Amino acid sequence: MASRRVLNKYKMLVESLGLKQLDVYRVLREGKPVDVIRVQDPASGKIALVDLGATRESLTLGEFAEKLLAALGESGITVSERLLLRLRSKLQQTG
Repeated sequence: MASRRVLNKYKMLVESLGLKQLDVYRVLREGKPVDVIRVQDPASGKIALVDLGATRESLTLGEFAEKLLAALGESGITVSERLLLRLRSKLQQTG
């Protein structure tokens, strides 16, 4: 299992988009662990389920962000362009 410090990076990414990470479920799917995250948009009160298809620590921050943004779009949660640009620039700086 990954350390709390590693997993905090993923939570901080969610919060940098102005969202709140409610909880994370680790379930077994076809014998392998998969993380499902519940994320809330405090402004609208909408909640999105983000099925990562893998555990968080096995994804890069860029892959995690892509899956998160795709799930938000499907749930009708919008993120401001300014926050998206800031996130993309941070991800490019970190590699």
